[in-house]
Amino acid sequence: MAFSWSTSGHSVLKLNIRQLCLFGMWPLCDSPLYNFYSALVLTLGVWNCMEGALAIGYSGADLEETTLVLANSFTTCSGLVKGILFVWYRPQYYAMAQRLNALVWAQSEACTTDTTLANILQNSRRRAARISLAMFLFLFLQAVVWFPMPLIAHPGERRLPLVQHYWAGNNSYYELSYIVQCCSANYLANVSFGMDCLLVTIMILVAAQLKVLTIRVAALRMEQADTELGVKQRLEGPPAVYQDRLYKDMCLCIENHQQILRFVKDLQRVMNPIAMTQFIFSVLVACVALFQATYFTSVDSSFCVPQSTDFAAVFQCVAFLPVPGGQVFLYCWAAQNVADEAQAVSTAAYSCSWVESSAAFKHGLRLLLCRAQKRLVLTAGYCYPIDRAAFLSLVNASYSYYALLGQMNRH
Repeated sequence: MAFSWSTSGHSVLKLNIRQLCLFGMWPLCDSPLYNFYSALVLTLGVWNCMEGALAIGYSGADLEETTLVLANSFTTCSGLVKGILFVWYRPQYYAMAQRLNALVWAQSEACTTDTTLANILQNSRRRAARISLAMFLFLFLQAVVWFPMPLIAHPGERRLPLVQHYWAGNNSYYELSYIVQCCSANYLANVSFGMDCLLVTIMILVAAQLKVLTIRVAALRMEQADTELGVKQRLEGPPAVYQDRLYKDMCLCIENHQQILRFVKDLQRVMNPIAMTQFIFSVLVACVALFQATYFTSVDSSFCVPQSTDFAAVFQCVAFLPVPGGQVFLYCWAAQNVADEAQAVSTAAYSCSWVESSAAFKHGLRLLLCRAQKRLVLTAGYCYPIDRAAFLSLVNASYSYYALLGQMNRH
């Protein structure tokens, strides 16, 4: 079921849904004009990628210009691929958003009576909203750096912000080309970041649900029988009414745990191609941006003159370097939190009152333990685990390609 503008306001993904709606990905109305808008955004991305390919072909052996074009083209291609995947699998994203709302609601009753649990959910939603807003503002700052830079650093030279039209000398439709490049880069970058923030928000909320479940499982104790019956009667053994209550609470925890695991399985299926796309392009973008920012600003030892006079391009790449690393880090950090909180459920099960409980309670607890001890790992492309180790390996891969480009530049 699709969302409307009003129903999206009641979703835990409200900010992410409306952000994607703004940039043409998530329709909140049944209108052919919005479908045309989505097609126009993707067409701008295709046009930008074609411009980059032509520019690389016409620039010849100019490695400095090539790396600058590649940094933009890889970023645009990443947003284009992720946008196409989102449009293709829109019904799955609609269903996932609805199921996440149901998942949060399933434990809401327990959270209304416990301020600690309520704070966990509130803090997770605030953290997710802050990350999404911070990424949106960061992209706005990138636009301020990249788009007007040719007009500031090269006044009167008719340079374009991202890709130079070497085949026409930037003379044909200069103003239109300038606007199209700015629009395409801005839209596709926001689509890419919007998809990342959507998935990261989901993982943050799932980790919060697992944390709430962990506290509920650890709280399965007989303290209430102590206060209601007194210590003397409690030592003789809790009555069946308390055993039944404890067993029912444990069954609710098991049911919520199974719901979370089923949701994570669906999330895994939807997130796989998006995460893999981002990981590949992040490595490539980080490599070429770092190469542009270092090799073309090295200082000659005899004359102390920089090898490159285009300091605007260098500044652009230095300012852009946190983008690919930040996108990968968000995925790895959020997925690691999900894995850690899932592992904590099994630890919490050992802390409950299983020694004095009934046989049925112990049997159900064994089932919970067996499933919770199985590590919950999110992957990219069904083959690459997403965790802190993955972030380090991707950084190492970027540096390896960067070193290879450096060797090619020397020879």
